[in-house]
Amino acid sequence: MNEPFAQGEDHPACGTCPSKRLPRDAFVVYDRPSWECPFDPADGFRYTADRTPACVHPHKVGLEPDRIAPPPKDLPAAEPGATPRRRRGWLPSSFRDADLRVHLVEAPG
Repeated sequence: MNEPFAQGEDHPACGTCPSKRLPRDAFVVYDRPSWECPFDPADGFRYTADRTPACVHPHKVGLEPDRIAPPPKDLPAAEPGATPRRRRGWLPSSFRDADLRVHLVEAPG
């Protein structure tokens, strides 16, 4: 059977889901999006490392996940940067507004 798993225009599967173009035995289902199955910018679909198409929304296609996505990768530690210098004469707007109100109130009438 070569029919796509998800049939019909009203099926809730995403537009890029392999279930809309492939039979069930031709793709894997992850429990959520993962770095293990990133988008391929060449065609906009998700693939595993061995180029197996991947679905990442099992609740939309009504299937149990075949694979559990690993935890997100830790981001590299940010390098400490130089503290930005304040520009001469710069004040936060809250100080400028407060200063303006003081001058308006204290101005001779």
